[in-house]
Amino acid sequence: MSIVVHTIHGRQYAYVSRREGKRMVQTYLGAMSRPDVQAVVEGLSEEKGIPERLRRLFWDTDPESLDPSRYATAIIERVLEMGDLQDVRWLQHRYTGTTIAQVLTLSRGLSPRSRAFWNLWFGREAPCAP
Repeated sequence: MSIVVHTIHGRQYAYVSRREGKRMVQTYLGAMSRPDVQAVVEGLSEEKGIPERLRRLFWDTDPESLDPSRYATAIIERVLEMGDLQDVRWLQHRYTGTTIAQVLTLSRGLSPRSRAFWNLWFGREAPCAP
């Protein structure tokens, strides 16, 4: 997820850009002249790493070097396996539903119990076990 500011006819407009599968999706935030849009842009721009409250889940790595875009799969796995509901809310805000669903489907880092729970939580059909 990133912030994109387009200049059109001398005015600036802010968008949130995120990847969904193979496409890039931009969501319009508003004109940069509005104080509420400026506050949202500043808040999202400062969100470079993981929040302070999630650092307890990443005891085995340097949280400052943990890039949420580059290590999305590992972060999603760790939060789904050991996080609480506030952590999952952050996860849903930070990553698309498609990305979380891909991790639920393809990840080897989730226990079968966690995978089954989160599939039910997100209203997904769990793959049938043999």
